[in-house]
Amino acid sequence: MMKILGKVGLLVLALTAGAAWLVILRLKNVPAPLLLVYGLLLAVSVIGLLWPRVLGRRSTRRRVLAFLGVPAGLGTLGLYLAVVYYVTDLPVLLALAAAGCLGWAAAALLRVRRRASGPHVRQARRAFLLGGAGLVLGVLSGLSVSRVEGRRREMLAQREQQRQAAVRAPGARPRVHDGALRVFPIHTGDTVVTYGQFYGGLDGWEGLNGYVRTLVDKAQITVPVYAYLIDHPRHGLLLVDTGVNREQAHDHDGYYDMTSRLLSERDEYQMTPEQDLRVHLARLGYDADEVTTVFLTHVHDDHAGGLRHLPRATVVLDRRDWDHGVFYPHSFDLVKENLSFPAFDSGAFGAFPASQDHFGDGSIILLPTPGHSPGHMCVLLRMDEGGLLFMGDTLYTLPHLAVDQVRQMTIGGADTVHQIEAARRIQSLLASDTGVVPLFAHDNTRYQSDRVLSAFAQGTPGKEGLRELRAHMEAVLTPGWRLRPGHAPRFVPAASGARWGRVEFG
Repeated sequence: MMKILGKVGLLVLALTAGAAWLVILRLKNVPAPLLLVYGLLLAVSVIGLLWPRVLGRRSTRRRVLAFLGVPAGLGTLGLYLAVVYYVTDLPVLLALAAAGCLGWAAAALLRVRRRASGPHVRQARRAFLLGGAGLVLGVLSGLSVSRVEGRRREMLAQREQQRQAAVRAPGARPRVHDGALRVFPIHTGDTVVTYGQFYGGLDGWEGLNGYVRTLVDKAQITVPVYAYLIDHPRHGLLLVDTGVNREQAHDHDGYYDMTSRLLSERDEYQMTPEQDLRVHLARLGYDADEVTTVFLTHVHDDHAGGLRHLPRATVVLDRRDWDHGVFYPHSFDLVKENLSFPAFDSGAFGAFPASQDHFGDGSIILLPTPGHSPGHMCVLLRMDEGGLLFMGDTLYTLPHLAVDQVRQMTIGGADTVHQIEAARRIQSLLASDTGVVPLFAHDNTRYQSDRVLSAFAQGTPGKEGLRELRAHMEAVLTPGWRLRPGHAPRFVPAASGARWGRVEFG
């Protein structure tokens, strides 16, 4: 009985690991028919190795291994090399192959007896050959390390040349020194997401189910990734979020570790040289080293990637996010000693039970909005003309303010409750102060592409610019935070030759 239970346990573990591997391959865009055939081969191989007679009376484990196991293994290696392999894996793969050969050689030697002829001599020769192959592969593994690093340095140097060319391209503007407060939207590229992840929160995209669907659903769209630069006359150069960096977009597999690579797509970020954060700053007349403070709405990598270029800045973020929300720590390597955690002890602010007056003069108010991440926060910039509320990912777009009609994927459970509560508080803040306008990190509607970019083209929207943004908001949303006709999102599949679909509103 124990033997049967043990085999059943091994079967469950093997099938679970196989299912996870198939999900990863689907995420990497391996065709579903191929995955079906490959999955059946894996399952039959495992069952045959545990219970050979299930496949016929003449079936043995050796035959199962030869006719099913070997093809399954080769298929696994081929799929790995096709969709997961990255050049930095080469030394590791060679080292594993070396270890395998040496282990096999040692096992063969243990089986050799003292006889000087017969099959044992052949086993000794086999052990000798395998041991030699293992040593050669080990040497190649060591030699490949420097070659791989050299190749990566060449790639980085090439991208740096492209960045410098983008900085020198015509159209840059000189920095204006007139003491005015200026705000500039910084488009740091685009991210590829599933339509349901972005707009399907009321259609079952929640919790673990929603996350699994993001891995396998191929109804994908691209949405922008924005950071916001604030040139403040009293507090210097500030950033709200930092977007993504070029390595994330163009050296994705080298930037992330194996686990992160397995659970993300190589092309999840799209960026041109002109969209590099440092290029944006330079072409506006600023330098990345001048940024004194970064307000990080949350620690997700599409908001924190640019921290690699800001090692001198103080990074202000909620401690709960730092303690419990970091999934990809590489973006924080250069700023880990520069973190500042607000206490949120400045009292209530409107519908928000806690807030932080960061500079003590009412110019920057930090508002906790947990839900999307454990310590997500919004940032309110108060100006003479009105206010700007930087939303981070509490709400993705202007239509998401109609939270009962349009909702992004939420984590589930208490986190979903907290995120909806945060959305209600934001609605209350915007309703109570008509001089405040929302600014989003991922808005793919005309509000961002037409209105926001036009209003902030010179960094100073003025009262009239803020009024136009509020007027657009009121044209999209009713006072009761419902969508007006013509503004509900719908997915349009990719046209022939296009990689991703798009969103229409109607």
